[in-house]
Amino acid sequence: MKGIKSTLYSQAAPTRRVELADGELLHQPGATDGRVYLIESGAICLEHYSPTGRRTILDVLSANEYFGEDSLPGMPSQYTPAAITPTRLIVMESAVLHSLLREANVFDVWQHSQILKARRHRSLLLQHVTSDSEARLAMRLLDLTQIFGTRTGQDIQIGLKLRHEDYAAMIGTTRSRVGLFLQRFTDRKMIRRAPCGAIVANPRLIVGYIMQRMGLRPTG
Repeated sequence: MKGIKSTLYSQAAPTRRVELADGELLHQPGATDGRVYLIESGAICLEHYSPTGRRTILDVLSANEYFGEDSLPGMPSQYTPAAITPTRLIVMESAVLHSLLREANVFDVWQHSQILKARRHRSLLLQHVTSDSEARLAMRLLDLTQIFGTRTGQDIQIGLKLRHEDYAAMIGTTRSRVGLFLQRFTDRKMIRRAPCGAIVANPRLIVGYIMQRMGLRPTG
């Protein structure tokens, strides 16, 4: 979403900033915020809690991505934004955004970014309804390498450190099963731990594993 950020900056839009500590919530569930937030640095997970308290992570967003647009019409937010690392947000009031969207170039960038977000959310939904939890974890690890990864040879180190309970909330399973799946991935050389504790993934092996689970043959 770098285009959104650079376009808004080029218009000298009046904004302010908010800083969140690791684990801090931006607002409570069901809030009618009416603002859009661009992530200047850090990472945000969009959480949802069931009436029984079960936590689900709907998505994990990185720097240059944005959220909050679903509450612009005055509707309550369906998720709770939480920082999963020290995070700095750029806050844009709805009136400012509406004014900017009257500019054709800003509207085009915004519309394109909304299409990309819709495609991503459909992809995540399809993962949940067509794959088992072990395959979903492999898919999410592959996704995290693309968003938070730093390449080291053939491997990619995921710069975001998540707990087993975070992965469990992403894929809809238990913490203990996440530990079991990660051990299986380690045994298959799909992942390993860096000295700092971060996960280092081999995307080629992960893709091959996913295709195998789907009954497909890797090409090339």
